[in-house]
Amino acid sequence: MTDVKDEAPASSGGSPGGSSSADGQQAFRSGFVALCGRPNVGKSTLLNALLGEELAVATALPQTTRERMLGIWTSPRFQAVLVDTPGIHKPKSALNKYMVEEAVRGARDVDVILMLAEVPRVPRGKDGHALIQEWEPGPGAKAAVELLAPLGKPMVLVLTKCDLLGERDWLLPIIQRWQAIHAFAGVVPVSAVQGRGLEALREEVEGALPEGPAYYADDQLSDRSMRWHASELIRAELFERLGQELPYSSAVTIREFKELRERDRIEATIHVERPSQKGIVIGAKGKSIKAISIGARKRIEQLTGRRCELFLEVRVTAKWTKDPRKLEDLGYRAAEAAPELDVQPGVLPELQSDPEGQGE
Repeated sequence: MTDVKDEAPASSGGSPGGSSSADGQQAFRSGFVALCGRPNVGKSTLLNALLGEELAVATALPQTTRERMLGIWTSPRFQAVLVDTPGIHKPKSALNKYMVEEAVRGARDVDVILMLAEVPRVPRGKDGHALIQEWEPGPGAKAAVELLAPLGKPMVLVLTKCDLLGERDWLLPIIQRWQAIHAFAGVVPVSAVQGRGLEALREEVEGALPEGPAYYADDQLSDRSMRWHASELIRAELFERLGQELPYSSAVTIREFKELRERDRIEATIHVERPSQKGIVIGAKGKSIKAISIGARKRIEQLTGRRCELFLEVRVTAKWTKDPRKLEDLGYRAAEAAPELDVQPGVLPELQSDPEGQGE
């Protein structure tokens, strides 16, 4: 039977199934954990909550994450290397295809997959109760599970945004519907925003990791360079300020990143696809680009703890989201091919796509 973890804090007495060394101490565990699921289910938000840092870009807009990033979650008893992956969706462009391939690549060699799924939003009372009894996971969510299941990895279902669920008792029928789709190794309801269920998830992850030494230093939080994080934080500001569509046609590259004695100096280029988009990013009398620069600089300073000088340029790179060669020029290149994976536009009909083929 699938192990269902309650949202109450778990015991600190060690993970189930854990073993001890000859001197009676808990053996250290380490391994890789993929955060997967449909777009906008809260993967980056959960990663940030587990690490205690705003490391991954998380916004209210869908499909913010484009590339895999490792978040290194270290405790006295284990080190879990969290693989934050793009949302699994129906690809309609070269960029979308790249993102779906990144998600599957990120899950291929891990020790456990955390399959994130958002709880349904229904009203309280009798109407909500009736809707919950009839509710089923959507075709896109089912297809995401079916895409990952052949990898043969243990998969833990993480039900996200549980603070939005009208009644706590409604979790049981939701879990039952999911269990009918896949034999999950465990089920953990969480609310990353409120910090609920995180201790139960910690216990589930720790128990799934094999014994072994840490892969990274105790104080390291990510495998990515500060240069990469700076470009992501600039892109996050674009998502926050420029509405529903333009951010999906924008990319950011770093021309220069200098760590000076008392501050960082960064020069970056914002790439858009059309001249009209360039005008939107710059804004009347440069008002928009100034606000983007100020906001991005604050984000970077919060992450680094250092002052930052940020200089932004906007450039038209026509049709970059559709041209694989331009994708590579902008840094979107796979480190290795994904074997037995050929995600072509339109071949995943069950995966629902957003209006522009970019969102969740």
